[in-house]
Amino acid sequence: MSERGAKIVREVLRIVGLLVLFLAVFAAGAGVSGIRFLKKDLPSAHDLEAYQAPLVTRFYDLQDSLLAEFYIEKRMPVPLDRVPKHLIDAVITMEDRKFYEHWGVNLLSVFRAVVSNLRAGRVVRGGSTITQQLARALFLTQERSIVRKMREALLAMEVERTYSKDKILEMYLNQIYFGHGAYGIKSAAETYFNRDIGDVTLAEAALLAAIIRSPAAYSPFSHPEEALRRRSIVLEAMVGAGAIGRREAGQAKNSPLGVKRSTEGTTKVAAYFVEEVRKFIERKFGSRMLYRDGVSVYTTLDIGLQRKAEEVLETWLGSFEEANKFKSTLEKNEPLPESLGFEGTSYLQAALVAIDPRTGYVQAMVGGRSFEDSKFNRATQAHRQPGSAFKPFLWTAAIDNQYTAADIVLDAPIIVPVKDSIYRPSNYDHKFLGPITLRKGLARSRNLVAIRLIQKIGAYTVAEYARSMGIRSRLAKVLSLALGSSSTTLLEIVSAYGVFANQGVRIEPTMVRRITGRQGEIIYEDVPYSVRVLSPQTAYIATSMLESVLNEGTGYAARSRYHFVRRAAGKTGTTDNYTDAWFIGFTPDLVCGVWVGFDQMKRITEGATGARVALPAWAEFMKAAQKGRPPLEFPKPEGITHARICTKSGLLATDACNDTRDEVFVEGTRPTQFCTVHKLGIDRLLEDEYQFEKLDRKSLKSEEYNLSPGTR
Repeated sequence: MSERGAKIVREVLRIVGLLVLFLAVFAAGAGVSGIRFLKKDLPSAHDLEAYQAPLVTRFYDLQDSLLAEFYIEKRMPVPLDRVPKHLIDAVITMEDRKFYEHWGVNLLSVFRAVVSNLRAGRVVRGGSTITQQLARALFLTQERSIVRKMREALLAMEVERTYSKDKILEMYLNQIYFGHGAYGIKSAAETYFNRDIGDVTLAEAALLAAIIRSPAAYSPFSHPEEALRRRSIVLEAMVGAGAIGRREAGQAKNSPLGVKRSTEGTTKVAAYFVEEVRKFIERKFGSRMLYRDGVSVYTTLDIGLQRKAEEVLETWLGSFEEANKFKSTLEKNEPLPESLGFEGTSYLQAALVAIDPRTGYVQAMVGGRSFEDSKFNRATQAHRQPGSAFKPFLWTAAIDNQYTAADIVLDAPIIVPVKDSIYRPSNYDHKFLGPITLRKGLARSRNLVAIRLIQKIGAYTVAEYARSMGIRSRLAKVLSLALGSSSTTLLEIVSAYGVFANQGVRIEPTMVRRITGRQGEIIYEDVPYSVRVLSPQTAYIATSMLESVLNEGTGYAARSRYHFVRRAAGKTGTTDNYTDAWFIGFTPDLVCGVWVGFDQMKRITEGATGARVALPAWAEFMKAAQKGRPPLEFPKPEGITHARICTKSGLLATDACNDTRDEVFVEGTRPTQFCTVHKLGIDRLLEDEYQFEKLDRKSLKSEEYNLSPGTR
């Protein structure tokens, strides 16, 4: 025997001798002061039931499928009657064959352990009962000392006097560590076999029992041969104990390990969404709920939409980078300087948010291309200028203040005096269409129409409309607000567009439906906050004008190139120098927004408009999202009338008018006069700017504005 082996044996014999002496003294009623010392600060056996081990908190998606897990110890308690008998037999056979006979400490087992260890020259067998192991695991340290061993025995006997054998066994099976982060028998079954505890086979039960003694040494993932050998030992021991027959053992021995890593809760899908929910819970309830209480969090995420969102964004951006020969890509990420203020990346980024406007449920969220590279959520944390994607709030304010979609506003050069300088806004294409309807001005995203309109409506009024619809970011009350010069987040603007789809009712976006405790009790339930901020008529007309963006305006590529045919409305957005590209669009049952840009405020590439860079991903996602859903129409409320108007004058069309359309109006606002332009035969509007001003039906306000840099 080696010197090390002899030392181990001497230590074991010393512990056993002292333990026997202690028990003898205890039985004789002596050693009162010693007992008091050992019992000092020792927990009561009743504390076992009061003890709450850290449990797994689980996040579920909209269909109640597992989405993610948070835990310190991956533990899922299970009642003893759900554990298969052959699994119980395997554990008892290997860990404490006399479990149902002893009173907490098994002296015979201790002596057998000593003999086995002497023969092996090392510690190969322990003498602790299941009850002792439970007491040690819950309340005592793992130190090797005589005092700890005596305290363990005392507590084990106390536990035996307090609880039934079955209750002790149940607590033990739910407490012990099986390796690879799995605490308790149910978690172990999922970790190693990806199956429920009730479905564990005899061979699998033997393997689980084999692991208990040394989870690291007998891990079937790390040491499959050792695990197989140990499993055979367990099966032979079960035969010897009469728990199973020789034939059953032989069949189990011949079966493969059958381990299969559980994929539940380990998916990287929806990483940004999961992080938002985690922060919400931590902020509202504290970190204990996440990592110890074992609650169930039912989220609003549609996992199918989420997967499609991530796939569509990455596919599109990859092809865009390749087509434009970008030097920095997802595969070639270079760290950005710390001065950026957050975890940025060097490659092109994107974000996507999809919300059900009827419930406020956030059904998909992509906060960036790689959560591992950067945890900064560009859907909720990035404040960027929305460009023309802000214009719908201006047009909505106009409709709500007695303007109509047929009103004529001038698309022509304008100079606005600003203190000691002048402001010269321009259109994206540097061209002018002359007098055009509000509908056409929005569809074609005419900046000069927007500037004239905000002069009439007032920047303060427009900002208040945007705020009431859901924009929470600070908005500067200046003329350039009409062009999206004030920054906002993607989540805010997508939520605000939801007001159009929801017929004027704003519903606060939410990511959590409810939270239940370990017994199924309701801890939190979302009560959607909803408020009417627009009349159904205003929302309908604004939606109708935004439909023109897709049907005939800057978003037409969604129809012509990407073949999205469902009834939909939306708006492109592009900022100066092409640093940000947006498209926000919606159907009656889904609002989706896409943003594309760099974390640094730098140009994407020349001509990187919202229509060119963001709309393709939006269209592909919406096609996938609408697949299998019945086509829906935007509900038309009462109080809406139609009239055929001349698009040159905005008045009722005559037979002489060659450019007409069926227009929608709020009752009482439709024109009553017939077109005077074609009636007089003077279709010469582009020749005389004076005519432009005559047809510009609302007078310009003569006031000065403070301006921030314009966007388009």
